[in-house]
Amino acid sequence: MNLTKFTRRLALPLLSLFAIAAFTSCSDDDSNANPATENEQFVVSLALQGNDGIFTYYSVPFDDVMTGTLSAVGQGIEQPGYFDFTQIDKTLYSVGGLDDRNVVGISRDEKGELKQIGNVSFANPLSDIVKADDNTLVAVEMAGTSDVIKFHTFNANTLTVTGTKELPVSDITNLKAPAYAGMRISGGHLFLSYYISDPTTFNTPHTDKAQIAVYTYPALQFHKVIEDTRTGPVGGFNTKTGLIEDEKGDIYAASHSNPANGYSQSTKPAGILRIKSGQTEFDQSYFFDVAAATGGKTISHMLYLGNGKVFVEINTTNRAQQARWSDGPLKSAVVDLNTKTVSYIEGLPEHAGVGRRLAALHDGNFVYMAIPEGNSIYVYRIDTQNYTATKGAQVQANFVAGFSKI
Repeated sequence: MNLTKFTRRLALPLLSLFAIAAFTSCSDDDSNANPATENEQFVVSLALQGNDGIFTYYSVPFDDVMTGTLSAVGQGIEQPGYFDFTQIDKTLYSVGGLDDRNVVGISRDEKGELKQIGNVSFANPLSDIVKADDNTLVAVEMAGTSDVIKFHTFNANTLTVTGTKELPVSDITNLKAPAYAGMRISGGHLFLSYYISDPTTFNTPHTDKAQIAVYTYPALQFHKVIEDTRTGPVGGFNTKTGLIEDEKGDIYAASHSNPANGYSQSTKPAGILRIKSGQTEFDQSYFFDVAAATGGKTISHMLYLGNGKVFVEINTTNRAQQARWSDGPLKSAVVDLNTKTVSYIEGLPEHAGVGRRLAALHDGNFVYMAIPEGNSIYVYRIDTQNYTATKGAQVQANFVAGFSKI
């Protein structure tokens, strides 16, 4: 199977089955889009598919996402192709994939209007980009056809590359090919989670342990691979949240082996492991048995909230019955990493994901995300304190690729 065609088919149009059949980039009934002001605004990255099948992404500022309609009204930042969006501090980063491999930062100028910073391209799409410190970002290239892993460091203010380090894939595995699942930097080390996915069939024949590659930081020298047989591999296809980090610098690694997120088999229970701050081994005293806490379900996506709480998307179908690549059906919840408990969100419909990074914004006591309902998509504001949800604006897009506030 052709990887480009496969990725385009898988990662882009999952939600378009639920979305309104056709949209334009201009709408007369849009009452929420406004020119940026000096205050923070929501920025929603809307994906619209043209008649030619090509998607275009519009990152548009909104004062209000809870009433009216959200659409791309001929403003914002327009990007045709395939883009993944992640917010770091007060900048939204769009990371290109498939044929367009550019990385662009979206921030606000002195007038409060959206602007682009940097525009750098790579031989292969970046798998992810994360914060190292206030001035430095680190990105990784992991291509299934490459025998090297490339780390790039960026100046966070200008989005210019300040260094590149190439390391052999053979450092971490003699199998083909390691697929990206998550990256975090803590305690002078970079932790890179991965799973083995056949580059031709995308099958995953090795699911008997979790593996994380450990590199020194900032030198980015290979240190070792750590393993744990209590779960299977960490993370899944294109979700990018296999690893999260808390305020103490502890790293948490979630394993699910979901067919809905790309796995061809599951051989270990779903669970969450921990690496304590300053350590480079799995903490054998900690194990969050997700399967036991959810009645045999699994966590597909994670968004760290603070104080040990994590917003999660839980697949409500047992792994044996999941449709491969479906990224669903999902139910939202908040899990407590300390008490190992699960609190489901009330007032939120069961829904499908989009086979990619979770497009959700954590803002104070709330999480904002867009969820499909029938042939429409609506914003929901989720109260992470009382575990309830309020329905907001209707979204005119095939799907929402990014939800931020800058």
